Amino acid sequence: MEKLTLYSFFKFKLALPMLAIFTIISSLWSTALISIINNKISGAPLPLLEGYDWQVFTFFAVSSLIFTYFFKMHIIKITLNFGKDIMLKIINRLRLSDYESYLRLGEARIRTAMEDIGTLEEIPETFISLLNALIMSIVTIAYMFFLYPPGALMIIGLVIVLSAVYMYRSAIIEKSMDEERDLDDDFMNNYNDFVHGFNKIKMSTKRSNSLFYNFMKKNRENSVKLMVRSQKASLGNEVTGEFSFNLLIATIIFIMPVIFTVEKQVISGFMFAVLFLIGPISMLITMIPSVIAFNVAISRLNEFTEITTSKFNYEKLPKDSVNTLETFDKLTVNDVTYEYLNEEEGKVSFKLEPIDLEINRGDVIFIYGGNGSGKSTFINILSGLCIQKSGDMYYNDTLITNENRLHYRDKLSCVFSNNYLFTENYDGFDLTESNTKFQDLLKEMKLDTVIIQNEDKNKVHQDLSSGQKKRLALIYTLLEDKDIFIFDEWAAEQDPEFRKYFYENIIPSLKRNGKTVIAITHDDAYYHLCDRLIKFSYGQMKEEEKLLGVPSF
Repeated sequence: MEKLTLYSFFKFKLALPMLAIFTIISSLWSTALISIINNKISGAPLPLLEGYDWQVFTFFAVSSLIFTYFFKMHIIKITLNFGKDIMLKIINRLRLSDYESYLRLGEARIRTAMEDIGTLEEIPETFISLLNALIMSIVTIAYMFFLYPPGALMIIGLVIVLSAVYMYRSAIIEKSMDEERDLDDDFMNNYNDFVHGFNKIKMSTKRSNSLFYNFMKKNRENSVKLMVRSQKASLGNEVTGEFSFNLLIATIIFIMPVIFTVEKQVISGFMFAVLFLIGPISMLITMIPSVIAFNVAISRLNEFTEITTSKFNYEKLPKDSVNTLETFDKLTVNDVTYEYLNEEEGKVSFKLEPIDLEINRGDVIFIYGGNGSGKSTFINILSGLCIQKSGDMYYNDTLITNENRLHYRDKLSCVFSNNYLFTENYDGFDLTESNTKFQDLLKEMKLDTVIIQNEDKNKVHQDLSSGQKKRLALIYTLLEDKDIFIFDEWAAEQDPEFRKYFYENIIPSLKRNGKTVIAITHDDAYYHLCDRLIKFSYGQMKEEEKLLGVPSF
């Protein structure tokens, strides 16, 4: 994705030609307006078009109105489409990124990037107002040169000095807004911790107070300080603006007659021009925070793009891909290792020791171990989400590589411990009443009375408990009907009845159908129902002695 600038919004789809025409028409309209008003006030006839004052006024007013409408609509469409394109490009980058890169980036930074795109979608209205004000200011200054060049130069010099003050204060505002965005990123991380870890927060007074007082409250207080600083600079700009007009008027009334020998008609013309400038200049001043916000948003999006370009690994994912892997027979893990690196300290914080394992079609494997033992890391590698540090994995006799890893993942169906149910039916399942398999599964999982089916949209509405959500996730997984099923603590949130049903009915049924089941579980009362039991401890894997095995009935 190319580097963004404000110019990026106007370099395609006839934007620049229309912008040029709009500038010309606005300039002619502003010139005509100043000339007509000033000539009417002074009683002088309109140059070249004497006696056609109202006709000229009407022509330029109507022309400006019509073209401004169509120009605004065109720019709005361009900008909204531009925002849509940026958003889809970012989402597509994330979609094609590897799992580890996505996790390192973090949810907070992604959300603020989406907010930055929303900020940029406000550019059309701001830009058009800004352009109008700028054109009217330039035309008015040109009119001053027409009246008396030396006086115009003096006024321009004064405007430049005042503008320098504005630019200095604007730099303060931009810096404050940039720092505030950093704080917003941090606050979003804290907020995500608050929302997703609420149960853990409730379980520790120290943790709860630390999150609220040391992080969220402190963050918002610092944010308010930055906002006060930027608002103080903005208020300074506003007050300076009001003073500037008084200074310009005083210069014209008291200083110009002393320095230059000019007629009263010139002085009145300059006074009219300055009073005419009040509106456009005020608009330019009020637009400065918006322009700064655009620059900050563009800068942050470019930074986001740089991170996702230089630090991300990507996969090739064709829209219509044909799986090149045959039916599953065995999965071989040879000398596979993995490391978690603490980026701040540059040290390895966890290491998964070399693992050798062969998983065959129809195997039922249970995995257990303490927190941080490596079992979830192993599952992430086994599922193709994470890439091993060293060693190889073979699907049947095919080496799993970056080129075929997406096809390998398509052979697996997973229900993770942090299970999430999508709001839409992205898999295209038949979730209507006519699908007897789906209806039977709903009854089997005792969800037929709590699920609301939407036949028109082919989806279901869920207002379910965590255990019911896991059961619905299991239904979707069974509908996928893939070769390998991975369950990460699926039964942890189920009542005893469904926990027993999962181990004694669902898993044996999958085995009878030739499916391979790999489950992380601490339900030792059901360990005798697996073919193989694997324990993880401090990054090391140990396979226990073979138990009784799942009944083959």
